[in-house]
Amino acid sequence: MSKPVLSDRLARWYLQFQQFEILYIPQKAVKGQALVDFLADHPILDDWELTDELPDEDAMVVEVQPPWKIYFDGAAHRGGAGAGIVFVTPQGEVLPYSFTLTQLCSNNVAEYQALIPGLEMAIDMKQLQVFGDSQLVVNQLLGSYEVKKPELRPYHDYAKKLMGCLRDVTIQHVPRKENNKADALAALASSLALPDQAQVTICQKWVVPPLNEAEGEENELKHLVAISEVEKEEWRQPIIDYL
Repeated sequence: MSKPVLSDRLARWYLQFQQFEILYIPQKAVKGQALVDFLADHPILDDWELTDELPDEDAMVVEVQPPWKIYFDGAAHRGGAGAGIVFVTPQGEVLPYSFTLTQLCSNNVAEYQALIPGLEMAIDMKQLQVFGDSQLVVNQLLGSYEVKKPELRPYHDYAKKLMGCLRDVTIQHVPRKENNKADALAALASSLALPDQAQVTICQKWVVPPLNEAEGEENELKHLVAISEVEKEEWRQPIIDYL
C-alpha cells in the first residue's frame, strides 16, 4: 500500500481501507533474547514437577484403522458358473458371499463377475485391499496385461470405474491356497445351480460321545446276557435246586 503507483486491484483496496485508518507496522525479527527475558521474568519454582503429558493429547491422536480386505474368485464349467466373495473387516471378522451366475461363461468372465459385485458393495469404504488368484484379471486391472478379448473389455472398464470411485484401493495377486475360502464359495455356487433355492445353509457340528457311554453300553450288554441266560433255564431246574 505504500508504493507510489498501485495496480487496479490494489488501488481499489487502498480506497476501501482509507475509511478504517489502518496503520501498518512491519514485523521485526524475534531474537533469542526475548525468550531469555521471558524465562527470567517467569522463573520455575523448586517444587515444580515437570511433565510431558498434554491435557488434550487424546484429541490430537488420530487412530488409523486397518483397511478392509476382499477376496474374490470365480468358477465356471459345463454345469454352471458361480462367484465367491469374502470380506475381512478391520476387526478380523469374515463375511462370506456366494452367487450363482445365471449364464454360462468362461473362467475369466466369472472372475470379473465375482470382483464387480464386491467392489459395488465396498463403494463407501475408505480403504480397501483386493486379493484374487486370477493372474490375468489382476494384471489387466494393474495395467500390466492388455485386454485382448472383446468380451472382457466391458467388465474391465466397469471394474476400473468402480476402483476409481473408491478413495484408497489396491489390488494384488495371491496364490490359490491363500484364496481358498472364496474358491470354495465359487465352486459351491457353480455346483448348486438351483433356480428354486436362493440360499444353502451350512451348519457346523462335531459329535463327541460322553465318557460314560461305553460303560453304559457294557452294563446294558451284561444285563441282556443275564436275561438270555435266565430264559435258557428249563422248568425242572427249580425242582432240582429245591431237592
